[in-house]
Formats: sequence, C-alpha cells, structure tokens
Amino acid sequence: MFKKITDINVLIVEDNEVNQIVLKRILQLNKITNFIVNNGEDALTALHNNTFDVILMDIQLPIKNGIETTIEIRQLKDTKINKIPIIALTANGLKGEEHKYQKAGMNGYLTKPFKENDLLNILHSVVINKSNSFNTKHTVNNSSTEKMYNLVQVYELVQGNEEFVKNLAQIYLDTIPSTAKEMVQEIEKHNWGMASKLAHKLKSTIDTMQIASIKEDIRAIEFNGKNATNTDSLLELGKNVERVINEVAVQLKEEFSL
Repeated sequence: MFKKITDINVLIVEDNEVNQIVLKRILQLNKITNFIVNNGEDALTALHNNTFDVILMDIQLPIKNGIETTIEIRQLKDTKINKIPIIALTANGLKGEEHKYQKAGMNGYLTKPFKENDLLNILHSVVINKSNSFNTKHTVNNSSTEKMYNLVQVYELVQGNEEFVKNLAQIYLDTIPSTAKEMVQEIEKHNWGMASKLAHKLKSTIDTMQIASIKEDIRAIEFNGKNATNTDSLLELGKNVERVINEVAVQLKEEFSL
C-alpha cells in the first residue's frame, strides 16, 4: 500500500496539448511520475508495456472515447491492468453524466477546469485510500464579474506568472477569433463535420478561460455537427459563440494592453 502520493505513477490519456501541459505541470510540481498518451489505443499499449497506479482519462478522445477505452480496460484478462483505478477528466458538467462514468467502471471524475488541490485530493482518495470518489467533483465558481471570462484557474496553474498569462492572451487573440469565424463559415456551407471539429478545438479554450456564457453552445455545435442533428440551430449558436469570443478578445486587449 502506498504511503504517499509521490510514490505513484500516473497515466494521462488526453489529446489536448494545453491540457497535457497543465496536467504534467501539476504532477511534476508535486513530484508525481507521469506518462502521457493522446488516445485510447495508445493508452492500451502503454498499459501493457508499463506499470501504472492510476489513469487520468479524458472523456472525449479520438479513435476511442474515454468511456469506450475504460470498458475495454475493465474487460482485459490481466488483473494487474483491469483493476487500475480510472479517474474521468471531463468538460461536461451536466448532472447525471457521472452515472455513465461509474457504469463504465471508473472510480471518480473531475470537471474541467479544476484546481491543483482538486486533482491531488482525488488522486489521494482513489489511489491512497482506495475509495470510490464519485462525490468528489470540482464546481466552478462563476462569481459575478464584469468580464466575460475568468483567468483565476490559469493564474493558479502558472503560479501567478503574469507574463505567461499575457502570452496566453496573445495566443487567444491570434487564433481563437479566426477559428470561430471559420466555424461559422463551415456551418453556413453545411459542412457539419468540419464545424464540429472546429467547435471541439474551441471548447478547451472556452473551458480553460471559463467563458461560461457559451460553454453549452459550443458543446451543442460539436455534438450536433458531428451527428448532423438539429442543424437548423447551428448557425444561430455559431454566431453567438463568435460574438462572445470577439467580445472576450476586446476585453483581453484592454486588460493586458495588447
């Protein structure tokens, strides 16, 4: 049995580069060994070639999603692998979703974006105390502010490095409004699949910066675009996402004098 959390080895299954960097930084700062893969297939390969004590499993993954990958892991004959605790990392905070994760065989979940302590606490609970932690969930505090975004989580993750956050703001200005515009253009062309991919690309930034007003809109575009459902609503949703993203850009320019 583990005596301390620094004894564990964590497998991170996450395809978003920003999220990979954030997770790796938190674990490295706490001297926790970790290994990153981009999808479910690579996760299965890593599990057969290495020894891990816990898996941080993103839900929306390419090739196989997190739930499918978890089910496959639980069905493996090797008990050293199929019993490894799995913690879901999800951008979907909808009530009831946790039952899907638990049914698949997961041991707990965190809703993105989360604080460092949230991750460390659930690792300690699931791995050290060997408990099922479906009551452990991070809830974003959307306290009333004039800004349409909240960078509190970002500042915490980079330990208050103002220059780093300013650089991230510039990256937002250089890439996110143009991606939102492209997404709307694809919707107008009825290229639903491409619109869905662009929505998925935007979603991580929207979550990390806590742009709460379009959190559900971007998910609706991603889901309905991928499945070519409710397509009549996508243009209105897309234009609203683009509008908010452009307003956030204006606020970022003002805040960081960019």
